[in-house]
Amino acid sequence: MSSTGLALVLGIALTALETASSAATMPREAEQYLLQVAKFSPADIAALEQGTVIARVVTGTTDTEVVTVAAVKIRATPEQGAKYYGQMITYVDGQITLAFGKFSTPPVLADVEKLALDPDDVANLKTCKRGNCDIRIGGAGLDKFRSSIDWNAADAAGQVNALARQTMVAYVSAYMTSGDDALVTYNDRSEPVSLTQQWRSLLAGSTYFQQYSPALKNYLELYPRTKLPGATDVLYWVKEDYTGLKPVVSIVHGVIYVAPERPERIVVVQKQLYASHYYDGSLAVANVVGTAEGTTPVTYLLYGNRSRGDLLKGGFGGLKRKVARDQAKNSAEQTLGTIKSVLEQAVPAAR
Repeated sequence: MSSTGLALVLGIALTALETASSAATMPREAEQYLLQVAKFSPADIAALEQGTVIARVVTGTTDTEVVTVAAVKIRATPEQGAKYYGQMITYVDGQITLAFGKFSTPPVLADVEKLALDPDDVANLKTCKRGNCDIRIGGAGLDKFRSSIDWNAADAAGQVNALARQTMVAYVSAYMTSGDDALVTYNDRSEPVSLTQQWRSLLAGSTYFQQYSPALKNYLELYPRTKLPGATDVLYWVKEDYTGLKPVVSIVHGVIYVAPERPERIVVVQKQLYASHYYDGSLAVANVVGTAEGTTPVTYLLYGNRSRGDLLKGGFGGLKRKVARDQAKNSAEQTLGTIKSVLEQAVPAAR
């Protein structure tokens, strides 16, 4: 998942953490996850304790899936972390993160006023057909773009972006009302891709998450038909540009969960509801576990991402797979490294 998206949900998550209780070592559940589930070596754990971000990419359950696991240890108080993330939520660097925003309840057009499709995507929509399109969109949506835009008008791009914003607001509104029943089926390729099926398959493959937080897993499956005490929903959109790839517009449902019986532990989930390119589905889980070393508060951030997409198959599948795996690993390392660096630099006394 993207650095901005992760920063957004973790920023809100950190506001819920209380001051960590005294402990001399890494929490047992964190160590078990890193060694037994994420399969890091004892040497990796030692490096983590010395301040290194650890990350690895492993084979997924299908040839289109990549799984990234990463962890970082941060010497900072949760309150100081929350303050930093409060600033970061609205930050757009103009290089990787081009724009983003949070959705209201219910969503309104003002939530997406900064959304603009890449010019190449606008041009592609003019000639898109079902089964052959360079941007992810459902069939009914594609037909609407083709029929309702005056492609010869000087403001054709403006019309496209206005319709894209309206479509996004309607999509998120439907999801808030109907949950997975509202998820789109991509038909930009010859074989349609159901986001509902992809999401359910990703969730089924995340067995540790199901065991670690069954209440949250159940909440995600039944959303919005059930409630979960301690859970906070954050729906947002983001536009990102990674070197060598097309800019991607994504919609994400983030859930921050603090179990009433475990106030020192937060589970943050990011469920991808849409991506304009590459992704067929994505599920990211971040565990934020608080402890302390003597009088120094410590937070362990454990991150896992299971994603599927068309970068992992096709005529140049081997090359694209390497690009996707490298990108996933580098993104996790850079994001967690930035989190650690900024928070610890802001709190020199915590070292």
